[in-house]
Amino acid sequence: MNKIAFVFIDGGNFYFKLKELASELDGKHSLIDFNFRGFSEWLVKPNELSEVRYYLGIVKRERNNSKSEKLYADQQRLIGKLQQQNINITFGHVIRHPDKTHHEKGVDVRLAVEMIRFARENKYDIAYLVSSDTDLVAAVEEVQAFGKKVQYVGIFKGQSYGLSSVTDDVRLLRAEEMRQFFSNSLI
Repeated sequence: MNKIAFVFIDGGNFYFKLKELASELDGKHSLIDFNFRGFSEWLVKPNELSEVRYYLGIVKRERNNSKSEKLYADQQRLIGKLQQQNINITFGHVIRHPDKTHHEKGVDVRLAVEMIRFARENKYDIAYLVSSDTDLVAAVEEVQAFGKKVQYVGIFKGQSYGLSSVTDDVRLLRAEEMRQFFSNSLI
């Protein structure tokens, strides 16, 4: 009997992993054209995909700052693509540190809370966790305490051994199998 599956995507974390995979192909694949819905359906087979949730730190728009304007515009395009693919988006924040670097805040906490809440509400049988953030180990253990299964989805380079050691299954993605989800056909 097929299980009900949720896919939880740590957007910032997966973005950098996806960027690595795209560069291994031919460098011509645009991340904005990645088919997250198709990827999620493929990932959970033969189980039944119930929901895809994407977690993202929202970029603040800074007027008269060309880098900020570009990041904001690109993120708005991504949000539009995700919405077209019927993917639920949960937002955290992006903050600027004194050294002028930007970091997401609250994204992994929101992902962990929702993963646990939906397990408690019995909304899924198996969670596919697309992240390599070891901060999520405790959430995985809590989800398992509700009798749910968790599959860690990462890539070979940068595999999280913390997540690999606590999840019920590990799936490491290769560039060639991801090629099919890069498409310019999504509008």
